[in-house]
Amino acid sequence: MSCTHEKNVFDNIFNTIMCVPGKSKDNAKARQDIREYCHRPSLHIDSATNTYILGCYALDTSKKQKLCEWVEKLRFPDGYASNLGRCVDPKKLRMFGMKSHDCHIFMQRLIPIAFRELLPNPVWVALSELSLFFRSLTAKSVSLKDMEVLESEIPKIICKLEKIFPPSFFDSMEHLPIHLAYEARPAVRSISMDVSI
Repeated sequence: MSCTHEKNVFDNIFNTIMCVPGKSKDNAKARQDIREYCHRPSLHIDSATNTYILGCYALDTSKKQKLCEWVEKLRFPDGYASNLGRCVDPKKLRMFGMKSHDCHIFMQRLIPIAFRELLPNPVWVALSELSLFFRSLTAKSVSLKDMEVLESEIPKIICKLEKIFPPSFFDSMEHLPIHLAYEARPAVRSISMDVSI
């Protein structure tokens, strides 16, 4: 699996949770689509004031502050990951300049920890399951049975995410993980055949 696919999925999730202007998939146009296509009144735009409240998946200012402070203090063993603290912009309460490997580490290792106390439980569970999916998919040793389990679990995870995030969040990149476990099976099969020879 290409790291860029994982980075794109991570960027969309992280930017939407952090409400990064211009990068978040949750905006006024997305909220109009929700009114037109979905029965989710809590996410509708208030027609009187033309504003909308944050979705359950978005962090308010105090939670963004906590996350940024936490990331700034993170330390990793030498060579494991770069200094993520350098990516934090404490004034704008966002992260920038994350390389593919930084996103890989955050997606697979930090999402379950970082958002545990900041997001509602159903949102955290769905994101943690997606994190575990990517970690299992890229594990050093994986069996054909593991791939079959991943293949059966990822549609359920995507379904959970679709119930949480607005429809505009989902483009081809968010649906790509559905195909990844299936596409990785031939490689796992050929590796296990080589070992048995």
